[in-house]
Amino acid sequence: MSSNIIVENLVDKSRFPNTVNETLGIIVYFPFGVILAFLRVFIGLNAIVLTLILSHYPNVRRSLLRIMLGILGLLVVKKKNSASKNSKVLVSNYLSIFDHIAIYLATGTFTPTKRVKDPLALFFGLVSLIPYNNTATENAVLKRFISNENDENSLVLFPEGAPTNGKCALLRFSTLPANISNNLQPVVVTIKRPPFANVNLSVLGSKTIFEILWFLFVPFTIFEYKLLNVIERSEDETDESLMSRVEVAISQELNISTSNITKNDKKEYEKKYFLELAENAGKHVDNFEEDPETLRMAAQVSDVLPYVPRNVIVANLRRTRSVDITITNILDGTVKYTPLPKSSKESKTITKNTAPNNFGVGSFMERKTKLIDEARQRYIKKHGLHHLVH
Repeated sequence: MSSNIIVENLVDKSRFPNTVNETLGIIVYFPFGVILAFLRVFIGLNAIVLTLILSHYPNVRRSLLRIMLGILGLLVVKKKNSASKNSKVLVSNYLSIFDHIAIYLATGTFTPTKRVKDPLALFFGLVSLIPYNNTATENAVLKRFISNENDENSLVLFPEGAPTNGKCALLRFSTLPANISNNLQPVVVTIKRPPFANVNLSVLGSKTIFEILWFLFVPFTIFEYKLLNVIERSEDETDESLMSRVEVAISQELNISTSNITKNDKKEYEKKYFLELAENAGKHVDNFEEDPETLRMAAQVSDVLPYVPRNVIVANLRRTRSVDITITNILDGTVKYTPLPKSSKESKTITKNTAPNNFGVGSFMERKTKLIDEARQRYIKKHGLHHLVH
């Protein structure tokens, strides 16, 4: 177990790879991938309708799923030196949302879910736990499921609880598999994609629908699996110790480390990461608002229109970069806002200039000031804002 592993090492923040060549390959392939994804969505929807019709026939169901996933580009391959399936409970590492389907096609094992109801759940290699809302009850249901003498009633569990990039370490395993069975068989999954479309499998914060669409975008995704020897619980061995041995077996096969990082740690990191992104975005806005030139122009507008909120003025100045245009936008109603209440500091008296409009005399600034003052008076009268100014 490595103490140097941090959550950031276990996740990908970008869908695209780090190498320039692979990124260029994705750019070139992109239009073909989009067309392929649309075609596969159409095929997939029709296939799901067919599966609902045939959902009560297990043998047909699994074969149909294999054909459908082959069309959608998900291929399952057994690695060399893989052991035979000799346990009712398999334990696997977690890389993507389709891991359970790949293992189901290869071994016939089911995965518990709280998202999908039967019979659709069974078609995708899932056992629905939706009717239950208690951990003890769920464990009892799973124990009863595998206690059936029918060989098909076996489970594959993902004790990491959340996918990782699989590059340096596993998340710490939960004890759920050990609560269900004393004999656990590790299964190791690795995933490959073609170099010209090698988009990352799982990205921090990505929604399930986007994960699916990226799978459909890629021409094919190869799931390679390998069953390891069954690990049996020794006398008086705790659940934690049993799961630790399973975790080590899988990490050694993958040539990566174990860690003390849990799925909750990953969730907290995700929240912190996106919070920092939002804060940084806010800082960029604040920096723009604090630009001396912007503040100077905002002060000029506020002098003329003191009842307009400063943030409204600054927001319009970002687009216009002009005091005159911003004042015009506010006066003609282009900019919507809620007037500020009168402040005790606002004791300036507005004096109405009764001199005739003579735009042929005086400086440009005098004429500009006169126009602004008249426009201000018209706006105040039109919208009944006399109570805000004196």
